[in-house]
Amino acid sequence: MATVNAERFGIDGQTYTLIDGTARENAQLALNNAEYNRQSLIGKYGGQSIAAILAGEIDSGTVYDALHKRIAAGNFAGLRVGDYIDVPLVSASNVAAQQSVRFLLAHFDPYYQCGDSAKGHHIAFIASAPVAVAKTVTGVANDSYLMWNTANTNQGTADVKNPYLNSNLKAWEKLFEACLPEGLTKYLLTQRVLLEERYSASGALSDSNSWSWQDIGKVWSPSEMEVYGCPVWGTKGYSVGFDCQFDLFRDTAHRLNGTRYSWWLRSVVGGSSSSVCYVGTTGNAHYYSATNTWVRPRPGFLVG
Repeated sequence: MATVNAERFGIDGQTYTLIDGTARENAQLALNNAEYNRQSLIGKYGGQSIAAILAGEIDSGTVYDALHKRIAAGNFAGLRVGDYIDVPLVSASNVAAQQSVRFLLAHFDPYYQCGDSAKGHHIAFIASAPVAVAKTVTGVANDSYLMWNTANTNQGTADVKNPYLNSNLKAWEKLFEACLPEGLTKYLLTQRVLLEERYSASGALSDSNSWSWQDIGKVWSPSEMEVYGCPVWGTKGYSVGFDCQFDLFRDTAHRLNGTRYSWWLRSVVGGSSSSVCYVGTTGNAHYYSATNTWVRPRPGFLVG
């Protein structure tokens, strides 16, 4: 009779007997997953490439195709907050100095079935670091930073009452969207949010005075609520809308992600007619003039 060379060891309190290569691989996978789960719980998970996680599902397509199929089925198995996709920019010469951007998985289904038009399953992604802006972009400052507005205002207009939609930041995001590969953009959802308004025909306001459901595009900047989980400098109520904090930003460390660069939010400041909210170099909730010349964008999108 042949002798079976078996091994026994424990994972998460369970004892496994290995009698062939497949069992060994499965046990190693279970061990790795247990360790990744532990890292995630303590905020030390470094993330994995989603292309590697879904390698067996890509076939002749792309990682974006495989991810779209997973999301459409509401199947997030094996994916974790902090996992990433590296996105090559197809036309970066007039927008960003870099040739690719890493996007981190920030939250699963943050707005599922929410909004005035219900959303289906989706995953929110945020750039891993603020993006360096090219010198040719309107509002560029200090070679690679971007002014939120070149007119030093956080007001809406009679035609478009939402300050963010009038901003120079929003104009840059539209340019950045054009730099993303079509294989990805065809799966990006147009984000629709309850967006703050700040406009009065009688003059500039220091607080937002209403809100409305608005499409903010396929590429957008997070709100103060999505980063900090509460209104800090924004107008109470109107600046929050239906937004929620993304799981990625449950700790201060991921607001910086090791970069220590300031980055813009889409929220404007309450008690000021010109200031805008941003994430400071220490990770703190901060505000400054819309024409600040030392802040960069950190865009995000929803894959559906």
